[in-house]
Formats: sequence, structure tokens, C-alpha cells
Amino acid sequence: MAAAVNIGTGVTLSLRDPRRASDLWTMVEWCRDWLLRGRSIYTGADAFTDYPPNAIVLLSPLALVPDRWIVPLWTAGALALTPVLPWLVMRCASPGIRDRASFGDRRPAALIAATLLYLCWAAPRTLLQFSLLSMTLACFAMVIADSRWMWSGLLLGLGLFKPHISGPIGLWMLITGRIRSLAVAIVIVALGVALYDARVSENPLDTALGWLRVLGRAYGGPDGLVGHTSIRAWAYTAVNDPVRADTVWIALAAVLLLALCSLALRDRSRALGDGGMAIPAMFGMWSLLALYHNGNNTILMLPAFAFLWFRTDRWMSPSYWIAMAALQAALAFDVPVRLSAVAPSLGGARVAIEQFDRVLVMATLMWVSVSWYRLTLVKPGSRD
Repeated sequence: MAAAVNIGTGVTLSLRDPRRASDLWTMVEWCRDWLLRGRSIYTGADAFTDYPPNAIVLLSPLALVPDRWIVPLWTAGALALTPVLPWLVMRCASPGIRDRASFGDRRPAALIAATLLYLCWAAPRTLLQFSLLSMTLACFAMVIADSRWMWSGLLLGLGLFKPHISGPIGLWMLITGRIRSLAVAIVIVALGVALYDARVSENPLDTALGWLRVLGRAYGGPDGLVGHTSIRAWAYTAVNDPVRADTVWIALAAVLLLALCSLALRDRSRALGDGGMAIPAMFGMWSLLALYHNGNNTILMLPAFAFLWFRTDRWMSPSYWIAMAALQAALAFDVPVRLSAVAPSLGGARVAIEQFDRVLVMATLMWVSVSWYRLTLVKPGSRD
């Protein structure tokens, strides 16, 4: 019931609140400029297109949809994908047949319960964004990476229209040696860029430099956007100079990524259902901490939730359930948004509210990392 009410509220807000469709309409205009008018949307002095060229190509069919149908059709598509994403991730993370004895008969119920818990989060309620599509494509790619590597690469390549959402799956493929799928994904992205440049008769280098300039203006410097979960805010608090602060932020993000790659390599061949979901989970949370994300992108916490949910060796521990309940409550309540109006009057508690999502992601990353480290001390398939 809670899941139905939550998603139903999202549908109502999508159809009745025009402000929620602002990003969708911006994308429609970008697509129309490229597809219908043949304009370059990266090289102008006032360019502000922060999506990559392959995203414009992939989403260009939006330019052909009549205005009155754009919001209802996108809402319907997002609504259809909303339960698909958690089901995919939970199926990947659930123990395999060989673990059925240890998991008992709770496996189907645990899959359904975890999926419904995700549908109670605040992030899935936002239906007029593009993150859901990107992550669903990437997770489909993850599911079939070992059985259909070419299709997997195709899906990931399409999903990379939002690199900070599907990129963690690309990192997972790189670390775990699924190079063929990753190579296909890179080719798909390159083809998207080529199609964009062919339409506007532009040099790919000019396009790339224009896009990077837009990213620099939007997300760097003193006026750059700071995401809900990004450690960039901490760098700016610690260092007053904007240039030095950005240097500290980038350095911290790079060090964290190297540490997570080293941790992932401890057992890169472990199956997703045998705890291997921890690797894409760690990379997803790295993206949340290192890059700009708004609140709805906390769907990147889903692999971490799935990994922790199926830690069946912890099911009998009260502390485990308390921690999982706290994580679920935090993701469902959306503290910074719900309490933003009263935060200024709460004194010292205001800082805690503003930093809540960053601390939540960092704490969950530490939990997953420590759990993964302990898990890799045990040989895959062992009952110890």
C-alpha cells in the first residue's frame, strides 16, 4: 500500500505540477534544435547543454512528439520502468540455487519485499527525469553481460547518455574483465557522437571541447552546482579559495576511486548473487559522492541496498535489521527536502539536515566496503 501511494503521488505530481517537467522540456528543446533545426548546441558562447551528444541523439524522438503528449507519454514510460529496475537489481543480487538451502524459502518473498521497499523511496517518485531510463539500461546490461556480451554492450552504450548514472556499471565491467561488452558500449557512444556531428556538420573535437566548457561552467568554480550528496561541498567548507577547493575535491574523488578499485580487485570474479553486487554498489555510491547529483539520483543506492539486503549471514542479527530499517527510513523520508523549510530555525540541527544525504551515502559506502572486505576473506561458495 505504501509503495502504491508513493508512486501514485509521483504520477499525480508529474501530471499536475508543470515545474517538475522543466528538465524534460529543456531536453525537448535541445533535441529540436539538433534534429529539426540542425543547430550546434555546444559551441555557442551561451551554450548550456550538459548532456553529452550521444544523449541528444538517443532522445531525439522527443522532438517529434506533439507537446500535449510529451509529459503523459514520458510519465507512462517511467511508470512502466519503475518496478523493473529494482526487480532486475534484486534478481542479480539474490543468492543462486546453490545457496537456496541457506536462504530457505524466503527468497521469493525477499525479492518482492525488497522491490516494494524501493518503491517506497523518495527518489522513484520523480518520474520526469532521465536517470531511471539510464540506470535500467545499464542494469539490463549487467544482467546479460556473461551470456550476451554484445547486447550487453549495446544496452550499456545506450545507457551512457547519462554517464554519471550508468558509468558505475561500466567501471564494474572494466574491473571484472568484461572488456568486450565495455568495448561495444564505447563504440555505441562514439556512433552517437558521430551522428550528432554529421547532422550539424561539426568537428568532433569542437563538440567535445564545447561540452567540456559547459561542464566546467556548470559544475566548477564558485558558481558551480553542488549536488545533494557531493563531497565538493565539504571541500568548499574546508578551503575558501575556489580553485584550491576544486583541486581538493577532484583529488579526494580520485583517491576514493582508486581505493574502491583496489578493494574491488580483491575478488573481481565473484558472482553478483554471491556478494559481487558490492562492486557496482561501491562505484554507484562513489558517483554520488564525487559528481553532481540531485535528489532523485539516489536510485544509485539501489545496488548497495540489494547487496546488504541479501547478506543472509546477517539475517539473525538485531543490529543488522536496525541498520537496514534506518537506511530504508532515510531513503523514504528524504530528510533534506522534508525538513528544508524548518532547517533555518533549528540552529545547529540545520547543518545536520543539510549534510544528511552526504553522510548517509558515506556511511553506507563504509558499510558496504567493510562487508565486502570481510566477504572476500571467505572463498566463494564456502559456508564458513
